[in-house]
Amino acid sequence: MKNSKRSIAVIKILLLAVIVIGIPVYLYFSYGSELFSSDVLYRLEDYLNLHRSESALILIGLQIVQVIICILPGQPIQFASSYMFGILGGFLLSITGALIGVTISFYIAKFLGKDFLEIVFDADKIENYRRKLNSGKGLLIVLLIYLLPGVPKDLVSYAAGISDMRFRPFLLVSTIGRSPGMLGSLLLGHFFSERNYTAIAVLAVITVIILVICLIKRRSILELLDRIEARETQRLEVRDGEETEDR
Repeated sequence: MKNSKRSIAVIKILLLAVIVIGIPVYLYFSYGSELFSSDVLYRLEDYLNLHRSESALILIGLQIVQVIICILPGQPIQFASSYMFGILGGFLLSITGALIGVTISFYIAKFLGKDFLEIVFDADKIENYRRKLNSGKGLLIVLLIYLLPGVPKDLVSYAAGISDMRFRPFLLVSTIGRSPGMLGSLLLGHFFSERNYTAIAVLAVITVIILVICLIKRRSILELLDRIEARETQRLEVRDGEETEDR
């Protein structure tokens, strides 16, 4: 039994090393000049044009990596997806990568467990998200986190993996929540490919306005999430107390 536990611990440590060190190092030395420069958007398009036959798989792979370890911003990937494959094709590629990335993140967290996640991520943040997802209104909170710009969402899929939340509802709600922002990036890429600069300007103005409002109201939004969690947790505690008394 001790040997089995030791073997599982070693596997977990190796998996952590691959995620935290191995993947970023591989990407940096393989594609560093294209993917880690300040003009990543243009370099990514050039790279995809040079590898057009594999571009769909590359875009899906980049979206998966972006969701799992967040070393790349998602917008340039989605921009490039619609630039090369149109809005529908780009959306299918982006959402496929996001679904796979969320699935991997969720089950990595479930396998590694809370203690191992706290080695990599901030323990308080992980616990805060886990508590929110277990509050009874977890799906509503997940929807708001993914839907609203400016709300930290990088750790949500990992926190979901160590929460009581079931995978399928979480996957569905997180996908719905991320879709509007993803479509905005896809539209921008499509308008750019069509050289529709008027539409680009209008979309950019709308996006900036939404971002500014969300940033200004960020504290209020986070407080709202805390209130939802607190009310639902209190309601569940009262219900559990009443059930205990009835027994």
